[in-house]
Amino acid sequence: MEHSHTQMKTALADLIDADFHYPVLSRAPGRVEILGNHTDYNGGLVLSSTIDRYVYSLGVGADEVHLFSLDFDEEIEFFLGGLSPSGRTEWHDYVRGVYWAMARRGYNVNGIAAVVTGDIPIGAGLSSSAALEVSFVNLIAELNDLHLEPKIKAMIAFEAERIYCAVACGIMDQFTSQLGKENSVLRINCSSLQTRSIPLPADLSLVVTDSKVSRPAGEALNERKSECQEALNLLKKNDWEIANLSSVTPNQLSEASEILEETLMKRVRHVVEENQRVKDGFRALERGNLILFGELMYASHSSSKSLYEVSHPKLDLLVDIARNAEGVIGSRLTGAGFGGSTISIVKSSMVDSFADRIKQEYLHETGIEPQVMKCEIPEGATLRRIDV
Repeated sequence: MEHSHTQMKTALADLIDADFHYPVLSRAPGRVEILGNHTDYNGGLVLSSTIDRYVYSLGVGADEVHLFSLDFDEEIEFFLGGLSPSGRTEWHDYVRGVYWAMARRGYNVNGIAAVVTGDIPIGAGLSSSAALEVSFVNLIAELNDLHLEPKIKAMIAFEAERIYCAVACGIMDQFTSQLGKENSVLRINCSSLQTRSIPLPADLSLVVTDSKVSRPAGEALNERKSECQEALNLLKKNDWEIANLSSVTPNQLSEASEILEETLMKRVRHVVEENQRVKDGFRALERGNLILFGELMYASHSSSKSLYEVSHPKLDLLVDIARNAEGVIGSRLTGAGFGGSTISIVKSSMVDSFADRIKQEYLHETGIEPQVMKCEIPEGATLRRIDV
């Protein structure tokens, strides 16, 4: 934990300048996308998991909202009335978005005084913003005695980012942070919102490698979403009865290529084939076919690079290093791309040697030392009251 519970309690006492008892600690994990790159906002399938890096919020009820970030050393206050979508993405805007989304759904909630901290690297593609939103949805609901279904909490967090902050995300990040299962991979159908989980074999580990290339959260992602929407509109104008690009089948790609120009066709082909990789990957895990699963991870990265064009030369380098390392099942970029991190599935007995190799080779090639993180897969968002 980046800051201890004691530091959080001390900061909370300083923030409210009053006695308090048994504040609520809300913990929400980051996530990695294992398969399903840019399929979520296209109504498709994803495979993801939580990671043991978190956003923590500690708070008590209050009349208005009074926040302090230990990581940014910043104090913020705002009133609950009159919130409207801003398109801004400072850390406190996500909290404003949560309050706005709850009010939009008709929930009458009071303010909070809260301290927030976390250890999810920002800009690494590990969904620090979603974890922040999920942490505060749970904290606000608990302090207002609201008993919400987990999927409702995830949707509120999603609406905070997608609508209030105007980031063209899908539901994967928030759903994974809220609904993730310990030691398991989560499959999410982003149209039906149905989820299934399957255990990751106990002798395998997740290893996240941060390229240290920080990616923009908004502009490039919004461009890809606009391209997908344009392709969908063109197909519908040609009498295709589809709800989203994930409704397109592999057998329809040839016909689609007669309608769409090259760039849009590349985007559609990626989405359609990536959905199939998620289906095949989940089935491969069910059957214990790890060789196939690894091949699907590499194919996913190649498609994200060549068809969806969201990779980065340094991400490609990390995947190439992993491909040639002993004990690696598969590797690919994770998240939006354009920088950020890769996810590798590695035999647990080989993690240390893998980490040493990828650090040495990446440093030699780029002059940059990557952050290599072996990640456990924890349960999704949790709440507890702590003794002061």
